[in-house]
Amino acid sequence: MHLQITTTQLEQFYEQGFVKIENCLSLALLQKLRTFFDEVIADENDFQKVTISVGEKKFITNVELLCYKNNLACLELLGLPFLLDMAQKICGPDFFAIQEFAVIKNSGDQLPVLWHQDMMHQRTGNCFTVGIYVDDAHAGDGALKVVPKSHLSSKAICELAQDEAIEVPMKAGDILVHDMMLAHSSGILQKNEKRRVIYFEFLSAKQVATEEIYTAELVANRTQLLAVATSYYHLQNPLLPQFQWEKEVTCYENEAQIRTALHGIYAMPIHAKPSNYCFELPK
Repeated sequence: MHLQITTTQLEQFYEQGFVKIENCLSLALLQKLRTFFDEVIADENDFQKVTISVGEKKFITNVELLCYKNNLACLELLGLPFLLDMAQKICGPDFFAIQEFAVIKNSGDQLPVLWHQDMMHQRTGNCFTVGIYVDDAHAGDGALKVVPKSHLSSKAICELAQDEAIEVPMKAGDILVHDMMLAHSSGILQKNEKRRVIYFEFLSAKQVATEEIYTAELVANRTQLLAVATSYYHLQNPLLPQFQWEKEVTCYENEAQIRTALHGIYAMPIHAKPSNYCFELPK
């Protein structure tokens, strides 16, 4: 048996809008992800990164298109049975992943994450963001702050930013699952050297069609990405339990087929629906 989200954890997610799940990654996969960041940050030909300058120092704060790199560690992560089991339980069998990106906090970048909701929607289905922590996030030092139950509120984001929030410290290998409508933010990093978090956003095809959020072509394309991810996970972990799809998907037999499929998938732009930020200064 492999790790699965529990009924209690699902109930907390639905009621509070978030749930922390500890120790979800093997040490081997965690090390692969750390190597991934080292290689991507050092790659001067990778332009899917955001760089800021603070004084004379430069910091990389965001990395996009995580599964479309020379290093495929994030593709293996996306194929992790635990993540896909959870997505299937929350979103239904027609789930897909719309975005994958990383947020990097660096000591000295002085960059907070403002209060926001990942995506406004009409709640005709369950959709969520999962944050996979590659480094520890300590209380008072860049850890995520959330407003419990705010995913069910009709308040504007700047009103929610004034409500009582709690901080959620994390350890490397932990994940935090939150509803896309949950109000959340994080402060600057002051003590630790860095805090790297990988994010995947999951929705259902039914909700997307009902609310006219994305095209059917894009949904099919991003669903194919998950089929590629499960195939790559199997190649890397043939003796471990695999994700069991509730529908037929294409299987890829080798890395060459996988990389060819990735080229086709990423040829289609995503144009993701933007997050809803509060830009007002706190009172």
